[in-house]
Amino acid sequence: MIGFEAISHHNGWVAAATGACIVFSGLITLSIIISQLHKLVALLDRPKTKVEVVSEEKPVQPQLPDCPTDVSLIITRFMPLIEELDPEFELAELYILAKKYHVPHPHLSIRSLIESGKLHPLGDGIFRYND
Repeated sequence: MIGFEAISHHNGWVAAATGACIVFSGLITLSIIISQLHKLVALLDRPKTKVEVVSEEKPVQPQLPDCPTDVSLIITRFMPLIEELDPEFELAELYILAKKYHVPHPHLSIRSLIESGKLHPLGDGIFRYND
């Protein structure tokens, strides 16, 4: 047997395909490693960060979150908004301004102002600020 008959008889085609698959998988692995090599170099080439030593440490008091029902705090936050509005305004306008200026808890804050008597209802959704 000579030529292609010998190759077919001794499973040469399977051996050739297996070899080609091994070579291509090795090339793919090598290309992936090379493509990611810049990340490894960046990790190794990173400059050392200097740690600053603070000689005097001031005691830090934990900051408590603002109480959304504290009327005096709510008044200080809402007074600039109320001054932008007419003397008689709708609650929807106040709410829109509160959302625009990112006032925390606008619904709860407006409700607290109404319950404390700082916002007086005039009817038909119209309110007035009472000092």
